[in-house]
Amino acid sequence: MSNERLPLGAVRTDDGQVVVPSSRRADGSTRKPIRIRQGYVPQDEVPKYKTVAQRRREQEAKHAAEERTGGESARSAADTAVDDLPLAALSLKPKKESPQPSDRGARSSGQERREPPAREIATEAAAESAGDHQQLKKQLTKINKQLKEIAKLQDADTTSLTTQQEQKIARKQQLQQQRNEIIAELNGATVTKSNSATGPRPKVAISL
Repeated sequence: MSNERLPLGAVRTDDGQVVVPSSRRADGSTRKPIRIRQGYVPQDEVPKYKTVAQRRREQEAKHAAEERTGGESARSAADTAVDDLPLAALSLKPKKESPQPSDRGARSSGQERREPPAREIATEAAAESAGDHQQLKKQLTKINKQLKEIAKLQDADTTSLTTQQEQKIARKQQLQQQRNEIIAELNGATVTKSNSATGPRPKVAISL
């Protein structure tokens, strides 16, 4: 009981009560003794209220300090362990380097990285196919125009045709053959030429 910590300025009386003794004010009046109840905590010893954020910061700072202390202890233990090693274990010989991967393996990895993704290949193929399709349409338009000109020449007086016009008429079968092949290719068909020698005009089979 005698070892109990008393509030600042308080004393214990003979009957065991804790009081603040009487004192004199500046104006000469006397303050009465103040009895202190059991469990009383002075105002200056009351813990201040702290928000959740303040308590969290204090916990983090404490945790960081403990980690630093633990890290220094670990480094100190490691230094002590190194000092205890024999001289043979502290050899200055360089460690053998691990074997490098073979050139073949490196080339294989490089080839794998250089291979374009399947999506890019499909996109490039689609763009190339669209370009070929457009080119075939242009050729077909040109051939149809030439065939119309030949038809007009055939309907006209053939005796007044020039050599160039006669050569153009002679190319009619060849142009028709080319037109059939282009149409079949645009429609996704297969074109086969006959090797028969019965006539100069090749046979065209279009299977859709």
